[in-house]
Amino acid sequence: MSRPRPRKPRSPWRELSSMVWRVPLWAIPFGVFFGVIYGRTRADYIGAYVGSLVFALSINLCVWAADWFVRPVVLPRGRAAGSARILPHALLFGGATAIGSLVAALALHFTIAPGVLSDARSVAILCMYTLMFMLLVGGIIYAVRFYRDSVERARAEQELDLARRIQRSFLLSQFPSLPRLEVHAVNVSSRQVSGDFYDVVVTGDGSYLLAIADVAGKGVPAALLSSMLQASLRTQAHDGKPVAEVLRNINTLVYRSTAVEQFATFFLARVDGRTLHCSYSNAGHNFPVLFRAGGGRTTLERGGTVVGILESVAFEEDSLELLPGDRVVFYTDGISEAADASGEMFGEARLYALVEQLPRDLDARGITQRILDAVRVFLDGVDPGDDMTVMVLRVLEPRSPAASEARTP
Repeated sequence: MSRPRPRKPRSPWRELSSMVWRVPLWAIPFGVFFGVIYGRTRADYIGAYVGSLVFALSINLCVWAADWFVRPVVLPRGRAAGSARILPHALLFGGATAIGSLVAALALHFTIAPGVLSDARSVAILCMYTLMFMLLVGGIIYAVRFYRDSVERARAEQELDLARRIQRSFLLSQFPSLPRLEVHAVNVSSRQVSGDFYDVVVTGDGSYLLAIADVAGKGVPAALLSSMLQASLRTQAHDGKPVAEVLRNINTLVYRSTAVEQFATFFLARVDGRTLHCSYSNAGHNFPVLFRAGGGRTTLERGGTVVGILESVAFEEDSLELLPGDRVVFYTDGISEAADASGEMFGEARLYALVEQLPRDLDARGITQRILDAVRVFLDGVDPGDDMTVMVLRVLEPRSPAASEARTP
């Protein structure tokens, strides 16, 4: 499919030069209108057209000056949105129309139509037509602005819908059955879709890769970068590389393949399904938390900076042993930085306290749901403004019912 031709950027001087052919054309219907009302001879029609031409030129010049030199000062972009922008624009361009009409009337009065402002009746007629043109210009401005705002909103909604579909296409909804481990993750998209990403990959050597990432930015670019992260991770999943090396390769790919402002936080762990040995590396992500079955907690911090900022980055790697009953909670900043109406954030301390109070036998799905429910209650109807993503890894007891079911063919 061919790409649409890009629109040329607006230029004040290009628009000014276009008046050479636009103004004479616009003056024709008005010349005919006034010729029918006031004219009887051919000369009257010509005079009506000349007068309309003067008015059209003067009004166009004033509207052009208001658009390019007055509007950026008195109505800067972003000061108001939607319908709130329409009335000020209509008043501005309506005022420019009135000034243009006055200038045109004075020009006619002192040049080709002396005496056009000599009596009260002529002035009243001029004011009536000026008001008519102001309403006409105001209506046109209202219609054009309303149309542009509607198109912008529709385009933004279409882009967000596409971003959601891209994001959903690579987020797991069914998680692998693991003999000693239980994993569940949930992503709740905000209105402004971001690039939250998680994945669980079963490798050929009996270990499992668990990843969670948060891409900077919103919409389609963030979702596409998330899909790139997943593709790179899965490409390297079966090579047996250390997690730090996998992150280093992902960092190089993101740095070379994306714009300067695109980067991502990324946490990657490899868990051996037999020995429960866990190695991990954290590239600037929110610290996952290991809640020990016997009490106490550990944040998983060792790693390096975010991926995509620098081409050559050395990531460190750390390891630990998981035990039956341990729980690891991974999350993005949409959880910890969710803010209520007063601006207070949910925060890590509230998250830690919540998880520590949950029943030890609550499954991974239940833990993720309890966390999301707690954040929603905290927000009390406030839009979170960012995606909320939670992933929970739970280490099962050797003889737990969940483990027995996982072994059943």
